[in-house]
Amino acid sequence: MEREVKVSVMILAYNHENYIRQALESVVGQRTNFRFEAVVGEDCSTDGTREIVREYARKYPDVVKPLFRKKNLGACRNVVSTLRRCRGEYVAFLECDDYWTDMEKLQKQADYLDAHPECAGVMTRVAVVDRYGREMVTGPKLLDHALETPRDFAKTMYPYNQFKFVGCFMARNYYGGGAYDPYLLQTEMVDDFIVEAIAVSKGKIAMLDEIMAAYRWVPAHGGNFSAMKPEFLCRDRIKSLKTVIQLFPVGAYPRIYMRICRDYWQLLHKTTDDGAYGKWLKIICREMNCVERAFYLAYYVRRKLTGVF
Repeated sequence: MEREVKVSVMILAYNHENYIRQALESVVGQRTNFRFEAVVGEDCSTDGTREIVREYARKYPDVVKPLFRKKNLGACRNVVSTLRRCRGEYVAFLECDDYWTDMEKLQKQADYLDAHPECAGVMTRVAVVDRYGREMVTGPKLLDHALETPRDFAKTMYPYNQFKFVGCFMARNYYGGGAYDPYLLQTEMVDDFIVEAIAVSKGKIAMLDEIMAAYRWVPAHGGNFSAMKPEFLCRDRIKSLKTVIQLFPVGAYPRIYMRICRDYWQLLHKTTDDGAYGKWLKIICREMNCVERAFYLAYYVRRKLTGVF
């Protein structure tokens, strides 16, 4: 009798020809005492990514379950569609420019969730690497502690701005039934905050004190997330954070609004640098609501007085 899948690995693949082998090797090489699957949402890549996914699906048919899109869905629709096919009790997440460094990552995280029913998810420590896989001392400030409540999540957003890398994350499977699809579809790219916010709205997110994953920080090359245009990222992150607010209690709002204002500051600063004062006025009067304008004033004063970005 075939064993049930305990962990589904949700993998997004789009134009990752240079990196996807390393990502998939780090998944299929996992050592577990349970059955797991890797559900790969291949979103009509224009390079050799699809053929590499086919190769791994042929080589590891019991693990690699490809979803070959007939047309490009875009990142967030690909997330939703791929999550719907994840059958496991737990879901781990990976994008194909990142990879795992511990071949017992899935076992350790699943064991932790089995032993701690009060936890909704568990993260691990992360190494930041460049496009060649060399560890970096610069890059985003990564989350380094557990998140007990939505307020703890909000505290990481402002003023500390700790990056919560979804590639080291495993959660109970809250996602496959479609209840959270409307939230996940409100942005184009930045679903990480929403995926994690859904979990922390259900319970604690623990942190294992071991490096088990690598985040590839490539701010100037290719289609990697970190290479996206700043204006696009700011606008999509604002949408993502506004979605997080819908999931959280009122006590978490102030810090998230202040984090939203950080992105608005960047957008407004660029318009003044470009001399686009009509665009500046449009952002203030049309894009920002009354609450956001009030928080923006507080953010502006705090920034001028303290220098806190």
